[in-house]
Amino acid sequence: MLFRSRVGAGGTSDLAVAAVKIRVGALLLALVLWELAGHQLTGRAALMTPLPSGILRALVTLTLDGTLPVALLRSALRVALSSGVAVAVGVPLGALVAAAPRLGPALDAPLRVLRPVPPVAWVPLTLVWFGVTELQQVVVLAFAATLVVASGTARAVAGVPPNLVLAARNLGITGSALGFRLRAASPGVWLAVREAVGTAWFVLVAAELLAASPGLGVLILEGRDMLDPARSFVGMLALAACGVGSDALLRRLSA
Repeated sequence: MLFRSRVGAGGTSDLAVAAVKIRVGALLLALVLWELAGHQLTGRAALMTPLPSGILRALVTLTLDGTLPVALLRSALRVALSSGVAVAVGVPLGALVAAAPRLGPALDAPLRVLRPVPPVAWVPLTLVWFGVTELQQVVVLAFAATLVVASGTARAVAGVPPNLVLAARNLGITGSALGFRLRAASPGVWLAVREAVGTAWFVLVAAELLAASPGLGVLILEGRDMLDPARSFVGMLALAACGVGSDALLRRLSA
């Protein structure tokens, strides 16, 4: 049995390596085809279509002159702060919505009203209230992320079977029923947190563009204003890398 398990583990590892090789190969092939097709363009199309080689040069230039690191740091701090606020507010709020018999429906009503409103719709109002400040950016992102965390937490806690709490009591496990249900729902809560961080990165670009606040969103906008599409692609690649990296980090923490 031990030999079989080792063989099985080795086979699974080989399949994972093969899958990675296929993905990398497909990506490299797409980049080569993109580069070759781009060299066939002429006139305005050639000017407005960045090639992988041009994007790489722009990436190196923006990194060395400090433009990309500064924009990346500003945007990452906004997402980190807003995600922290979302977890601190959204988790207990969602738990109360699902588990509090009287308070839950009262809290759920405004959440149902606010959920369909796009977070970007709050940008003009927050600009009036807070001006073009870091607080304004964090408020917009935190609002969007908090709704995701609260909704996901409420679903996760509501999905914990009541009999599980009774079984825990019979086994001598002490503590509040809400706290136990929240711990039992932790996989769903972690999933909600991951979705909230992804939402924060998604909303970030629109919030920075509308408020003209320095960050990756403005870096993308500058590519349009400077007629430099490669600059915009660098910003989008940075956003993609941040989104994938933060999700991978949260996935590892929740494992």
